[in-house]
Amino acid sequence: MTIKDAAERTGISVDNLRYYERIGLIPEIPRTESGIRDYDELALSWIDFAMRFKRGGMSLEAIREYIQLALQGEDTKPARKEILIEAKDSLEKKMAEIQESLDVINYKLGTYDQKCEPITMEIVNAWKKSKKEKLIK
Repeated sequence: MTIKDAAERTGISVDNLRYYERIGLIPEIPRTESGIRDYDELALSWIDFAMRFKRGGMSLEAIREYIQLALQGEDTKPARKEILIEAKDSLEKKMAEIQESLDVINYKLGTYDQKCEPITMEIVNAWKKSKKEKLIK
């Protein structure tokens, strides 16, 4: 299939597919005799594999390193495992930060009418008052 077809199937732009191949994020795509990229199901599997890491927050550099190591064979298993451990630690940190933000929002929603809205209006009114006073001066 053409790169355009692959882009439609994967939801990744043609430019990004070319870029990902160029930087080694996905292995080199086979080409037709005329030099046109010829994506097959295996290529799409590689793209899906890399994008799962990307959606998980792994940097393109780390994904590329992982894939290049995987292509080198079993001897790279410890290094690949270390990349995954680092990605997991980073993702767990982000998840904790997101959970903390969600907890704050849930608290504010739970106390919205009693606390949050009155405080918000107090701040808004103070801001409006300060603006009026600056206009008068």
